[in-house]
Formats: sequence, structure tokens, C-alpha cells
Amino acid sequence: MNFDFMKMLELDLVKKAADRLPGIAGKLLIMIILLIVWPKIIHCLLNAYHKVLTKKKVDPLFESFTSSIIKTVLYIVLFFIVIGIAGVQAASLVTVLGTAGLAIGLALQGSLSNLAGGVLILFFKPFTKGDLISSGGVDGIVDKIQILYTTLVTPDNKVVIIPNSQLANGTITNITKKPIRRLDLMFSVSYDTPIDKVKEILHKVVEAQPTVLKDKEPTIRLSVHNASSLDFICRVWVKKQDYWATNFDLMEAVKNEFDKNNIEIPYNKLDIYNK
Repeated sequence: MNFDFMKMLELDLVKKAADRLPGIAGKLLIMIILLIVWPKIIHCLLNAYHKVLTKKKVDPLFESFTSSIIKTVLYIVLFFIVIGIAGVQAASLVTVLGTAGLAIGLALQGSLSNLAGGVLILFFKPFTKGDLISSGGVDGIVDKIQILYTTLVTPDNKVVIIPNSQLANGTITNITKKPIRRLDLMFSVSYDTPIDKVKEILHKVVEAQPTVLKDKEPTIRLSVHNASSLDFICRVWVKKQDYWATNFDLMEAVKNEFDKNNIEIPYNKLDIYNK
């Protein structure tokens, strides 16, 4: 009797499983298709959004930030669609999330702070795409701003990711905000070199450098009486894109002129005497 009952129960379970299997397989197939197709739909939508904003010449940082938000929202929509297909009631999920609201709020506190930081950056515009900035000891060119973080590319092509809240609440130095920059160089000569001669040579080199702006007077003065040298400051103004090229060109040109005029550049020496 017990054997017959167990057999009937088994058959009933198998029948129910067989009846539900097509529905489960269908749902699973739909979820797989969604997971494959949905990212492509998002990609197409973001491409269209990018083209519209580019045509309207909207700030690239605004575009990257809003694109990041749109992408996040669409993936959240995908999540709710998938759990709906799986049979989980959205209302039940919302109730669970609401019950755990305090814990979730504490967990997302940093993320919300970064989101608010991104909005502040876009509103006050301390920098824009392509600016070279310095923050927290990191120098880099602004590439894009997303929902939680800003991406910088360093001069040696490293990618640095900084939380938006850190940039919004910290000190930012925008190195290339202005179209021109002052280039400060220091040149050292020995104490027996006439001051006027050094200044004359430095003026000559500066005037011959085509990237130095001629409408701004250079500053060439004796700056420091060092322990073993006289240090001259040389300050000139250049366009921001010519900063480093001018720096290297002036360093080379001054060395060549010092050599031609037999001006010694001091360096550490060690004298050894044999007794």
C-alpha cells in the first residue's frame, strides 16, 4: 500500500515537472535572449545620443556623465524585467529593499556622494575635457566624467580613476585653463662669472626662441647666492601647447651658449690628495 502511494506520488511529481518544463525553458530562453540583446540595444541608444549631442556641440563631459546615468538606468530596467520573468514580484522586491533601506542607504552613501559630486562638477565647470589638471598629487588630462568617477590620462598614458566627490570637495589645479603659461627656469654659474654677461646671454637665447611670447617682458635676474654657485632665474611666457618644447629648447640653447662663452656650470667636485 505504501509502495503504491509512493509510486503514485513520484509519477505525480514527474508529471508536474514535465508540465512546467516547457514554461521554465521558455522563460530561461527569453532571459538569455534579453541578456544578449539588451546590451546591444543600450549601445545603439547611446550611439544615437552621442551623435545628437555632438551635433548640438554639447559639453563632452555632460555627454559622458548623462550617458553613464542612462546606461545605469537601462541596466536596472533589465534587472527588473529579468526578475519579473523569473516570477519574482517587483512589489515584493521593493518591500524587501525598503525593509533593508537603512543598510542599503549606508552602503550607497559613498556612491550617492560621488553622484552629487559629478553634478557639482558639471554645474560649476572647474575643468572640461582635454584640460590638464592636478588633484590629490595626480596630474592628468581629463578624459571623461561618469556617474561615480572621473577618468584622467597621465602624460605617460596611464589611466587614473578619481571619485567625483574627491574632485568636487578637494583642491583642483587647472594647469591648462589659461591660453598662456609662465615658464620658470633656473641656471647656475660659477662665482667668477660676471653677472651682466650671464644676463646678456640669457636675454639673447630667449629672444632667439620663436615660441617665447615677445609681447611679455621676460624676467632674468640673479636669484640666489648659493653655496657654490650664482643661480639666475629666467621667466618667460609661452602658449600652453608650447610649454614643454620651449622648456627643453631653452635648456639646450643655454648650455650651448655657456659653452661658447666659457661659462662654467658648477658641479660637485671631490679632490683627492696622496700623502
